Amino acid sequence: MIYLLLISIFVSLILTPFFKKVGEKYGFCDLVSEDPLKIHQKAISYLGGLAILLTAIVLFFVGMVFEKSFNWQIFGIITGGIIVFLIGFWDDFKWKKERIKPAKKFLFLILFSILTAIVLLVIDIKIQFFPVLWLSFPLTFFYILGAINAINFEDGIDGLAGGLVGISLIGFIILAIILGQSLALVISLVLLGAILGFLIFNFPPAKIFMGDSGAYFLGFILIVLASIFSKPFDVISIAAPILIIGLPVFDTGLTILRRILQRKSPFFGDRAHFFDRIIQRGFSTRKTVLFSYFLQLILVVLGVTIYLNLSLNIKLF
Repeated sequence: MIYLLLISIFVSLILTPFFKKVGEKYGFCDLVSEDPLKIHQKAISYLGGLAILLTAIVLFFVGMVFEKSFNWQIFGIITGGIIVFLIGFWDDFKWKKERIKPAKKFLFLILFSILTAIVLLVIDIKIQFFPVLWLSFPLTFFYILGAINAINFEDGIDGLAGGLVGISLIGFIILAIILGQSLALVISLVLLGAILGFLIFNFPPAKIFMGDSGAYFLGFILIVLASIFSKPFDVISIAAPILIIGLPVFDTGLTILRRILQRKSPFFGDRAHFFDRIIQRGFSTRKTVLFSYFLQLILVVLGVTIYLNLSLNIKLF
C-alpha cells in the first residue's frame, strides 16, 4: 500500500501551493495584527488545512473507485472530518476577525464534537472501553473535543502541529501493519502523505498555515485511529493511543491545569506552551520544532511498544 503514501504526497504537493496562491489572492490569510499571539510578519494563507482535507478526500474516493466498492466507514470518516473542518474554517474566516468570546466558541466546538461523535457511532467507530452505547458515546465525544483542541494548541509555531501528527501517524501505521488493520492503515498512509506534502511549505519559515480547520481535522482523524485500536475494558488499548498522539495531549493538559491554578480562563490563549518556553530559552523556531519532534518520537515508540507488549502479549523487547 506504499502507493497510497506516494500518491498522497504528490497530490498534496500540487494542492498546497495552489491554495497558498488562492488564499493570498482572495484574502483567506492569517493577518498580521497587534495580537501578541501572532508572531508572523506578513499575511499568510490559512488554506493549508483545505489542501490536506482535499488530498484525503481525493485519495479515499479514488481508492473506492479502483476497488469498485463503497466503504461506508470511509464515507462516514470523511463526513465527520468535513464537519470539524467547517467549524475550524469559520473560526479562521470569521471569528478571529470578530474576536468572538472564547466561551461561545467553545460551546460551538462542543456541539460540533457531539455531531461528529454521532457520525462515528453510525459507522460503528467509537472508543470501545465501555462496550455500551450510553457510555462509549460520551467518551468518544470527549476524546474528539480534547484532540481537536490539543492539535490546535500545538499550531502555534511553523511546522509543529503537522509534524507531530505525522509522527503519530507513523505509530498507527506500525500498529496497523502488525495487527492487519487495513482501515487504519489506509487512513494513516493517506493522511501522512497529505501532511508531508503540506510540511514542505509549512516548515519554518512557513509559506502557508493549516489554520484551525486543518488542526481540527487532523485531531479528529487521530481519534478515529485511537477508536479503531480501542478494546472493551482494556486500559492499555486506551492509554497507549494517547501516548501515540503524544505531546499535544500532555501540553494541552498542563496548559489547562496551569491556567486554572493561575485563576485564568482556560479558554484564553497565551505564550506559555511547552514550545513557547523552549523558544524563550533561546532556541530557534527550527530547533524547537525538531526537539519537539524528538520528544514526540519517544512517546510514539513508547505507546506502540506498550500496546503490543501488554495488550497483545507481542514481545518487542
